[in-house]
Amino acid sequence: MWFSKLLSRRGRKEQNFYPTSLSASASPYPYGENPKMFGGFEPSSSVFQSNGYPVSKKEKLPGYVSDDFNVKDSSAYDFLWTIKSFSKLSASSESKLLTGRFDAKGFLWKMVFYPNGNIVNGQISLYLMLSKAASHPTETVFKISYELFLFDQNTGTTLSHKGENFAQVEDELGLRSFLDLKTFKDSEKGYLVNDSCVLGVKILHVVPIQTPTECLHPVEKVNHEYTWKIENFSKLDKKAVHEKKFTAGDYLWCIAFYPEGDSKSDAKVKGNNVSLYLAYFGPITDTSARKVSAEFTLCIIDQIGGNHKKKTYTEVFKSCHPGWGRKDFILLEDFHDPERGFIVNDTCIIEAKVAVIALVK
Repeated sequence: MWFSKLLSRRGRKEQNFYPTSLSASASPYPYGENPKMFGGFEPSSSVFQSNGYPVSKKEKLPGYVSDDFNVKDSSAYDFLWTIKSFSKLSASSESKLLTGRFDAKGFLWKMVFYPNGNIVNGQISLYLMLSKAASHPTETVFKISYELFLFDQNTGTTLSHKGENFAQVEDELGLRSFLDLKTFKDSEKGYLVNDSCVLGVKILHVVPIQTPTECLHPVEKVNHEYTWKIENFSKLDKKAVHEKKFTAGDYLWCIAFYPEGDSKSDAKVKGNNVSLYLAYFGPITDTSARKVSAEFTLCIIDQIGGNHKKKTYTEVFKSCHPGWGRKDFILLEDFHDPERGFIVNDTCIIEAKVAVIALVK
């Protein structure tokens, strides 16, 4: 459990976390009504850029107090976040922390922190999330300029990354490789002192885009194939979602498999079908490829007669947001029929083929 305290003093919004334990949980999959569409993983892997490239700088603060590190010029930031007892956080690569909502520029926001890196190991990942835009339609796109900060508590300087992105509510904007974990934990660097770190954010500009636009940038089409062999199938939790992440060229993907149907589906589907989806987790490196157009095929292998069950689509994927597939991919009775060959020797084989054909900006 976390004990959190939210303070408001001299215009500053500040939050402290004192974790006693933190464990990763299975990512929820809230799916929409569209039978082909599913609604994303508990976020994560958006990328950060300023004109397409990450920007890093270290600057001197106007002043600071070293006793428990109180930021003297706190009014320069929209939100300050202190994480204490850092060593008690889970070592799981799936660990993720979020702040409570805070207000800036008339919108509600959250900060998101991955202490062991978001997919990329050996890093800390830091993001800003637009949590709520009450006076705008749900699908409104915003142009957001912001700056994220990690404080050096020894010198009073900050490591900062500035970015400008187009985003919607629940999008994460920031940097997957904000700082390598070894440097972050080096006490001489001042980022982690007395088992605590201090983070901050400044929202510079938020402009709603009245007419959403897209621009396709075609790329060389390269086909990639990934095979997921699920052994000891009878021992799987049939009510849960099972996921498998994989790389295809420069991109990260994830297969989501529901052995007895998507739990968010209607009664006709749940318990009567297998649900299968593909989600996009963004580029391996921090580039502007947060949104891509891709051709893909999902397939459950017939291990006896070669009469595979497969679906092929061309869709636009957004990093860590709605992916594509079918909640009624195959009837449960067909999937378990021993003559159909989908489960042989307690083993099921799922295959994904994917090819990015364009970047979408």
